[in-house]
Amino acid sequence: MFCMMLGFMEHRDSFFFKKNTHTMKKTMYLLTALALGCCMQPAWGQKKAYTVDTKTVYQEIDNFSASDAWRCAFIGKNWPKEKKERIADLLFKRAFDENGNPVGMALSNWRVNIGAGSYENREAKEVNNSWNRTECFLAPDDSYDFSKQAGQQWFMKAARERGMNNFLFFTNSAPYFMTRSAATVADDSKYINLQEDKFDDFARFLVNCAAHFRKEGYQVNYISPNNEPNGEWHTNSFQEGSFATKADLYRMVEELDKAITDAQIDTKILIPEVGDMKYLFETDSAAHMPDDIIRAMFYENGRYSVLKFKNLLNCVAAHDYWSAYPPKLLVDMRQRIKQELAGNGHDTKFWASEYCILEKNEEITMPPSPERSINLGLYTARIIHHDLAVANASAWQWWTAVSLGEDVPIQLLPLKGSNGLSVQYDGEISTTKMFWTTANYSFFVRPGMKRVAVKPNQQVNDLEAATQLMLSSYTDGKQVVTVAINYTKEDQKVALNCEGARKGKVYLTTIDKNLQYMGEQALQKLVLPARSVATIVVEK
Repeated sequence: MFCMMLGFMEHRDSFFFKKNTHTMKKTMYLLTALALGCCMQPAWGQKKAYTVDTKTVYQEIDNFSASDAWRCAFIGKNWPKEKKERIADLLFKRAFDENGNPVGMALSNWRVNIGAGSYENREAKEVNNSWNRTECFLAPDDSYDFSKQAGQQWFMKAARERGMNNFLFFTNSAPYFMTRSAATVADDSKYINLQEDKFDDFARFLVNCAAHFRKEGYQVNYISPNNEPNGEWHTNSFQEGSFATKADLYRMVEELDKAITDAQIDTKILIPEVGDMKYLFETDSAAHMPDDIIRAMFYENGRYSVLKFKNLLNCVAAHDYWSAYPPKLLVDMRQRIKQELAGNGHDTKFWASEYCILEKNEEITMPPSPERSINLGLYTARIIHHDLAVANASAWQWWTAVSLGEDVPIQLLPLKGSNGLSVQYDGEISTTKMFWTTANYSFFVRPGMKRVAVKPNQQVNDLEAATQLMLSSYTDGKQVVTVAINYTKEDQKVALNCEGARKGKVYLTTIDKNLQYMGEQALQKLVLPARSVATIVVEK
């Protein structure tokens, strides 16, 4: 979650993850993709046909989500009521307007950042950006104050009032008074920034927070104790953060498992949330790096296998950074995740648990314009598609839902004549195309739905499809939802065969449409506009 600001525009800092270490590999992928593109162009000008096969079932969908870090703390506490209610509607409300258009994303999970006290400890060597400091519910004297993080609690309440009661608590650091550095900013990346005798205290803190809010009626179903443990957090004072080895992760799961059992709450532990998918299966040159996670921690014979812990969510979580471009890297990474998890014999799931736009490339790097906006929307939709349809992800989650840049779903803008800091108290709200292309999935593909096969009648592999047409289908037994991405610059004629149905409701996102209801259309005569994402809903 390492986010950097240029002025007051929030961006992720690429050097933090040592982007240069990927340069040679990504250059190889790009050259390979270009070469393949020259020799594997199918006849896209003709009508394409696809068949939905509901008898071929893949993974069950758990949720679509985003986090409240860190702007929601200010919005929920300080903004005018009508504006923050508008943001909450966009995020959580599942309803249609008078014209049949979805009103927002209808998220089915909400990631809540449990603060480590960089605000209370701000006079020390701490987070140096006031936007990103957090309060901590726990004080050094072991007393709790659950009136803190009021802005974030406002959004939790707003979500529940709109029918969304599924929360994940995540933390970037242990409370500052438990850390080795006496701050939420680490001194090194040798091992976790946590005092040796505080693992159990840290676990109890997280579980006590979850137990408190569960008593208040909030379904805190997940705790994520370490975020991006591969990060060199000692080089960054922009936010709270801590490195962690595989041994550290194992010990945190062990202590959390005990604490959850003692508290008798139905909350599961989610790990490892690495900041680069390569760490799930590659071995780094640094011996202490949390790498080869799947085999080391999610295979029964792994040195740090966590499969025995009853309060563990049997799921590997990783972030989408640095693995989305070029298309060959996007496809290869997700095929490898699917392959590695298929071999563990325990039906371990995969969650793509964080993303925002960090990378710069020819598809999305350009001056602000409607073209750039739809490019960003399509780029994000393509990542979601490959996480769900190639890696078999059961959840897809944004980094932050709301920020000042165009790299997230909801962009905040200063009021006319105001500066960036004024947005802590008021501002303008703008939905990005990434918001709407995410909603093409999140509004319609609901928890409990199963992904099912949708097969092209022509021979097309994943890499070819990644720059052309991408379709995935989902069902709950009552309806079939198909999301179709047309990445090309030409309209595409498509025939969709879906259990004998003749028509389906179509919702369309293009350069000039935001998940607009297009009415019922004949499935054999669908036209997907150039550079678009369409959701087709067929009632069974």
